[in-house]
Amino acid sequence: MKTRLSRLLTFALACAAPAAAAQQPVAPRQVDLVIAATTDVHGRVRGWDYYDSRPDTVRGLTRAATIVDSVRQANPGRVVLVDAGDLLQGTPIDYVAARVRTTEPHPAIAAMNAMQYDAAAVGNHEFNYGVPTLRRAVAQAHFPFLAANAWTTGGARAFRAYTIVRRAGVRVAIVGATTPGSNLWDGQHLKEAHLVIRDAVPDVRTAVAQARRAGADVVVLAIHSGLDEPSSYDTVSSHLPSENVAARIAHEVPGIDVIVYGHSHKEMPDTVIGSTLLMQPRNWATSVAVAHLALTKAGRRWTVTSRASGVVRTAGHAEDPKILAVTDAAHRATVEYVTRPIGTTPVAWRADSARVVDTPLMDFVLDVERKASGADLASASAFNLDAGLDSGAITVARLAAIYPYENTLRAVRISGAQLKAYLEWSARYYRTLGTPGSLIEPNVPGYNFDIVAGVDYTMDISRPAGERITSLTRNGRPVAPTDSFTLALNNYRQSGGGGYAMLRDAPVVYDRQQDIRQLLIDEVTQRKELRPADYYHHGNWTLAPGSAVAAAYRAMHRIPDEGQGPQ
Repeated sequence: MKTRLSRLLTFALACAAPAAAAQQPVAPRQVDLVIAATTDVHGRVRGWDYYDSRPDTVRGLTRAATIVDSVRQANPGRVVLVDAGDLLQGTPIDYVAARVRTTEPHPAIAAMNAMQYDAAAVGNHEFNYGVPTLRRAVAQAHFPFLAANAWTTGGARAFRAYTIVRRAGVRVAIVGATTPGSNLWDGQHLKEAHLVIRDAVPDVRTAVAQARRAGADVVVLAIHSGLDEPSSYDTVSSHLPSENVAARIAHEVPGIDVIVYGHSHKEMPDTVIGSTLLMQPRNWATSVAVAHLALTKAGRRWTVTSRASGVVRTAGHAEDPKILAVTDAAHRATVEYVTRPIGTTPVAWRADSARVVDTPLMDFVLDVERKASGADLASASAFNLDAGLDSGAITVARLAAIYPYENTLRAVRISGAQLKAYLEWSARYYRTLGTPGSLIEPNVPGYNFDIVAGVDYTMDISRPAGERITSLTRNGRPVAPTDSFTLALNNYRQSGGGGYAMLRDAPVVYDRQQDIRQLLIDEVTQRKELRPADYYHHGNWTLAPGSAVAAAYRAMHRIPDEGQGPQ
């Protein structure tokens, strides 16, 4: 019943064309133009969970393809299909494509080619495996990757700014743009490729004007940028524009009819700013956004007379056999890679309480970081509260669930004052005890709550933000502001990602471009058997007061997908 209802909703939305369009097959004076969109697919190509080795019935491009096919059948020759970025990183199938099966077609690109996408914006995670890997994917695509604000340091465009497609006699320009946060998060990759990402707003304004001069009747912007949320980095110290400017563009840039935006992993069926319709489908191909523009032609000019949009959830929809077929080889290779045992453990390890108490699982990650870098201290986040190791065999899949991002290991030299500022910033994840509502601060995602090993500290959430680290010692001695330490951390955090501006000028003392997940795999492979006692020695950090621990645990577990958002 649920599947049938979803299809009926899709069909009803898709068939909203004026009757006059069907009555004028030659040179129609009215056209119902349909824009279908996905964003932040992050490797969810098929309905399969590679972390738990089981079917995923609620998301995936294979299910989105079925929706797109239905929309096209109901609106022949009038559908434009776009993606707003973050395609090439997110699950093990992406890792295998980038690091193992490098000469084979990328499964996400193969799926999108089969779905006949018209264009895709470049997302920040497209740079995670390096620009050469992105270039290979771009070369395989039958559609352009767009980024009007991506440039070479020599002043040339790194990607196309826009493309124009025709539908039912209407010239539709698709403009693409991406977040400048990549300058921080993948700065090394961009530097090696001599690329820079500029402020999206002026470059989008220029590209839209160029597209209009080139004859575009309708302009669609696909942008990898949130609506208007605060940036995850300090825009002042980083000297970078905001990463979330979709609303600002709608306010400031004339000539855009539809904005498809992404990056923030939220769902917005429709909103209108000025004369611009904005929509954001749910991440991980969990929904497809569908917009209808009613166009009327007077003389040679098309005018948008009405606009509306909604989302169709992929849950319950059948998987498209064509997409299953073109991704089958990559899927089977990935399953083989992630399910191979690399070690064992006699007990279960869990991440569910890792943000309220010190846990062996996080100490395992932190110990591997410290050992590899030789640093005094180490920091890491509990990315996925559902992750863990069951007793028995340890597979690559379980380690990938614990550490899902393509981060590399670095170490920096920091002072005692910087360390305290670092921990105070992490403590913002919690609201002050006694504040009405949830104990979890809604504007601080779980992946920005860091845990530090190598020092002992107390985080008192009964105190206001900025005054919560009430005890901070190393080897029994209070940490002084002038003390000096080396701190192991991932490249995202070292660059200031998550707003950790106190690290921006900390000297880098270690950077061998080692993938942190691979370091965890290597540790298990070498040891053969993992025991908590080998990593967990004592609880080096404490959440206070003790009465808040249970309430904090309950609060974070009420948040859907907590710890699994974008980085």
